[in-house]
Amino acid sequence: MQFKIRNFFRSHHTNDLYNNMDIYTIIQLVIKGALVGMAAGFFGATFRYFIHYGEEVRRVYMMNTDWLSISCWVVLMIILGWICAKLLRWAPLSGGSGIPQIEGEMMGIFDMNPYRTLVSKYLGGIFNGLCGFSVGREGPSVQLGGSVGKILAYWFKSPLREERILTSAGAAAGLTAAFSAPVSGAIFVFEEVHKSFYPMLVIPTFTAALMSNFVTSTIFGLQPSLGFTVMTGLPLSSFSYLLLLGVVMGLIGVAFNRTILWGKKLFGRWSAGGTVKIITTFLVVTMIGYDSQLLLGGGNDLVGQLSAEHLGLWLLVGIVVGKILLTALCYGSGAQGGIFLPMLVIGAAAGALVQAVLVTAGLMDQAYLGNFVICAMGGMLAAAMRTPLLSILLVLEMTNSFHSIYSVGTVAIVAYLTAELCKEAPIYDSLLEMMAGPAEKTDAVQTFFETKIPVVSGITGKELRTLNMPEGTIIVSIARRGMHLVPLGDTKLEAGDELYISCRRGRLEEAKKYFTQS
Repeated sequence: MQFKIRNFFRSHHTNDLYNNMDIYTIIQLVIKGALVGMAAGFFGATFRYFIHYGEEVRRVYMMNTDWLSISCWVVLMIILGWICAKLLRWAPLSGGSGIPQIEGEMMGIFDMNPYRTLVSKYLGGIFNGLCGFSVGREGPSVQLGGSVGKILAYWFKSPLREERILTSAGAAAGLTAAFSAPVSGAIFVFEEVHKSFYPMLVIPTFTAALMSNFVTSTIFGLQPSLGFTVMTGLPLSSFSYLLLLGVVMGLIGVAFNRTILWGKKLFGRWSAGGTVKIITTFLVVTMIGYDSQLLLGGGNDLVGQLSAEHLGLWLLVGIVVGKILLTALCYGSGAQGGIFLPMLVIGAAAGALVQAVLVTAGLMDQAYLGNFVICAMGGMLAAAMRTPLLSILLVLEMTNSFHSIYSVGTVAIVAYLTAELCKEAPIYDSLLEMMAGPAEKTDAVQTFFETKIPVVSGITGKELRTLNMPEGTIIVSIARRGMHLVPLGDTKLEAGDELYISCRRGRLEEAKKYFTQS
């Protein structure tokens, strides 16, 4: 029996399998996606639990301000900083958010060691959370899930293409575990990581996200991950204020991106070793915490506070500016931690700030504080990440406020357009570009990917022989209206064609951009 199951997983790995969705393919994808989802959900949910527990320990302990308590805490932070630095040397790709690493893995830029990355990201993220780093658990959860998916792909002896699909499914499961948002977890993979979707990716990704959400809900329950829901919708008369909020969030998103990149470059110019940089950051965060713990940690509880309490204007300004600077400091050190949750906190504080200004001017009722908070969070994500669909769905799922889709969507789109007009690149694309050096790219190895020709593509109607494709790129198969065509020189591409493409691994990103250009 065991031999038959193992043989079942290892069979059907020909290219025909990826072009024809037979029953065996679907069953394999569902089972593998479910296994990845359960495993990634376990690591993501326990990671989330330990970070939350560590934050509670830190809040209580740092209330003791006698010299013995302070000395013991400082010594502990130095030890944890040293451990984090050693973990980063042991698993270099485990630093930072984890989302650029997963995107680079899909493009063939990186080839992470999933076992080492899993250990380093898990322990390092918990230690950073205990210290109070202004970083999030979401990016690390994505990489934890991706590492789990890649490990299981090793166990299944999957080919490279299926390995990437299972890695992507694990990434979706990881984000689901972090936010209890399965639909957003899957959309994250489609919109941010692959920037496309196809059946071989959709089936295991959604399956993994749903199974991860089941595991997470067993531990944390079914309540929204941010702990609040907005029950009242904004009136249509407030539409002009939504446009204003969208522009403000677009500008703040651009400022955030540039500050994060500035922090990375600043640490890069510092000649000290990685261990000194991380221990120094641990000590700086500790000093800030003994003055005030308001800005410490990812900020999950702070979002709830911002949505419920009417804080002063200058305090809100301090939260926005302070959170941006502290996140740039913590992320710039290279420690294990993401920027997803800090972006939400910054957005929430900025939304509360705009609402407070309107209330002070007599233009808005105080009752709509929660609406401005969730709208601004969606706008912040859309501006910084340039993923409007994910931004809208994620905020609505995290707060269970789906009746606010009109207002959240309006702010997200305006913020997205504002960031586009500022010519600011998406934050994760910029971080990936900073990480990927020429020595880390492999150029001669063959790889495959699948894409769909957009309706507005500039290559529709052209014969294949006239295409100026990147060197080493070959169209292997064309799926059109349920049929699979053999690509010939006089074959003309049509909008909606699904292409199965072979290319050089080092030029995967270039090839993907060529076929999705407008």
